[in-house]
Amino acid sequence: MRGGLPLAALLLLAAGGPALGDDAPNAAPDAERGKALFRACAFCHTLTPDGGNRAGPTLWRLFGRPAGAVAGYHYSAALKGSGIVWDEAAVARLFEIGPDVMTPGSKMPMQTITSAADRRDLVEYLKEATAP
Repeated sequence: MRGGLPLAALLLLAAGGPALGDDAPNAAPDAERGKALFRACAFCHTLTPDGGNRAGPTLWRLFGRPAGAVAGYHYSAALKGSGIVWDEAAVARLFEIGPDVMTPGSKMPMQTITSAADRRDLVEYLKEATAP
């Protein structure tokens, strides 16, 4: 994304998103918590088929979709050529290591989610919110 994130998104990311919890490897994913974490993503992404693209593409039908495949969105060559197919592991990995590592040269700004539980919750919410 050119010009960086809006200030509100930067503040959420700098604070680690809404009240980060301890990692709980055996806890069930919490989609409601994931919804709260998604607030930082909502500046750039929509979740619905009619939400359209913003600074980033819509995430509607994200899981199972090849990276760089949303019609009408101008992707970087790096993301289009990445070979990534978005599944739970790929989305979690993106936020574990950051887009600058996973997809160097893409337009997505650097951001990570350090808590495995938070990544799991975000993925759970995205699975529910982007499914047809």
